[in-house]
Amino acid sequence: MALSKRALAGLGLLGCLAACSNGGKTPPLYSWQDFPTQQYLYLKEQTDPQAQIIVLEKDVQKAQAKGLALPPGFHAHLGMLYATTGRTDLAQQEFSQEKTLFPESTTYMDFLLNNLGQKAQPSS
Repeated sequence: MALSKRALAGLGLLGCLAACSNGGKTPPLYSWQDFPTQQYLYLKEQTDPQAQIIVLEKDVQKAQAKGLALPPGFHAHLGMLYATTGRTDLAQQEFSQEKTLFPESTTYMDFLLNNLGQKAQPSS
């Protein structure tokens, strides 16, 4: 009788594990694509900001086509690249988008937005 209880318990455990498993195919939370590589290249100063913008804009289109969200920091990085190339209007949009999607970034995004406003104004 003890053996049948063990066998039953083992089958029950196996059934629970099978029910919890989805075949190992957990859908990704974010569409990372080339983002980590682009960050690395930027920090190593091995790429042109405009070239990065082109790659990241394509990543945005791919993520939208797949219905996936972009990862934390993506919009902030893209905004920084826009600011570097003088497109402060697009930088502001990206910083605001980062703030909306990831409220924990609000303090830093506000700091960047304030600095962006100062850089956009002519010196007195």
